[in-house]
Amino acid sequence: MFSDTHCHLSYVADRGENITDLLDLLAREEYRFVLDVGTKPGDFSSRVDRVAKAAGSTLLPPFLHFSCGLWPDGEVIANREESLRLLESDIVSMLDLASRRASANANGGLYCKGYAALGECGLDRYWNGAAASERIAALSQTRAEGESASQDDGPGTTDLAGEEELFGFQLDMAKRYALPVIVHSREAFDATIGSIKNGGWDLGVIHCWSYGLAEARAFLDRGWYISFPGTITWAKKEADRERIASLLRYVPRDRLLLETDSPYMAPAPHRGKTNTPYLVRHVYERAAEYLGMDVASLALLVHANTRELFSIK
Repeated sequence: MFSDTHCHLSYVADRGENITDLLDLLAREEYRFVLDVGTKPGDFSSRVDRVAKAAGSTLLPPFLHFSCGLWPDGEVIANREESLRLLESDIVSMLDLASRRASANANGGLYCKGYAALGECGLDRYWNGAAASERIAALSQTRAEGESASQDDGPGTTDLAGEEELFGFQLDMAKRYALPVIVHSREAFDATIGSIKNGGWDLGVIHCWSYGLAEARAFLDRGWYISFPGTITWAKKEADRERIASLLRYVPRDRLLLETDSPYMAPAPHRGKTNTPYLVRHVYERAAEYLGMDVASLALLVHANTRELFSIK
């Protein structure tokens, strides 16, 4: 019934979730669309293989689709030439898989129409920039004092020009392959929309929406979709609930998407636990409440938007 337009199944598995059971559950519940989103150079084959192994078949579940992209990680930015080379190789493989799945469907096979996208990519000024400088200093101090850093400790990058260059090159690649783009933008509205204007490619979604009405207007005016995650279920204060409701109502119905971004940001009542695509139902329930719609109608609407944005024409 539901569509999850942004998740990371490998990361879900890394947190101990049984992907075989999850895929079985999604199939039984008749989920229409789940998009496994790429973040690292050269990760496409391993992601596909991992899901295929979990499914116990060389045939991937018909509701499952893929994207390939480079999240603005400090190491990727520092090695962006090689990272982009690996990304383009992944895109070629992804498009080949989508084409074969579409052909199987045309010939009476089990697959629905193929989908593909570039992303996630974009700008993150929470982890990069001034924040990275602070973490670099803190990490240096920790090491100077002879303490060991945890595996999660590690700075982003202060190379903001390189971050924007990496994003720009991916927008160019999306334009060259006529792919929709999944954009990550955190505390970086001005730089993000500036890069998009420079790239001249306005086909895609701003995922995990974290901005306000003015920013929504700017992206919507350029034709972008907006996707809301489980954070819309967290609000307890009436003022916060009304702010979220206003945002949802402002987005045109044909530009609205919903997601989990699993394994992160699990919706209430599962906040603090590992998120999975199955839990996107809670995002739909809260969004439907805010929009004054029934859940089934909202699920149909989002799926129609999903097919319009992501299907290979």
